[in-house]
Amino acid sequence: MTGLESLKTQDRLLGNQAANSIRRQIVNGIMPPGHRLLETSLAASLEVSRGTIRSALMQLTTEGLVSQVAFTKWEVAPASVYEAWELYTLRATLEGLAARLAAERATPESRVQLENAYAELERAAKTEIREEIIDADFNLHRVLVGMSGHGRLVREHEKLIQQVRFQMTHIGLTARDYSHLLKDHRALKDAVVKGDAEKAAELAASHNSAEVERLLADSTSERSAETGRQKPG
Repeated sequence: MTGLESLKTQDRLLGNQAANSIRRQIVNGIMPPGHRLLETSLAASLEVSRGTIRSALMQLTTEGLVSQVAFTKWEVAPASVYEAWELYTLRATLEGLAARLAAERATPESRVQLENAYAELERAAKTEIREEIIDADFNLHRVLVGMSGHGRLVREHEKLIQQVRFQMTHIGLTARDYSHLLKDHRALKDAVVKGDAEKAAELAASHNSAEVERLLADSTSERSAETGRQKPG
């Protein structure tokens, strides 16, 4: 039979829209780590079915933002220094590969797009508004990863940076000095634009090295403190 629009397609669209709405609440810190996610409450708030909410929560689970407990309960994923350290080290690996491919595959149009993304980061830095700077920072990295032409990498990177932003919000990780931030991004951008694949990969992989080292030190302290609490008094 032809001429009929699939209702399943409509369900998927609603599920994606519901996931987008819940994701924003989580990433922006409105729904904190461990927050219980009730299907009935979410369905009523978003005016969709519980099935649609369940589909959205399953999607967010695959993205690492939601945890399913005992197959029946949902809650916002945990946040910790160690979780953030894992994400940053993984991000360095993915972005190193992306930068190498971007430098090799850059087109005149994509180079202009990257230059524009850097210019936007410069404008955001002048405002000294943290959220605007983070938005511009992540957008530049999205552009760079998109230049790789690697579809799976683009999709996995998007999931990863959503988790990075979530962790940044909840462990209180602040951006480095803005002048250093711009210097690092400018060097990375220039390497990609010039087609220097080796340098681009090296800069991208080491881009967050300061945060990684800080997180590694903090995670060691965190685990030592946890071990101390678990020892019998």
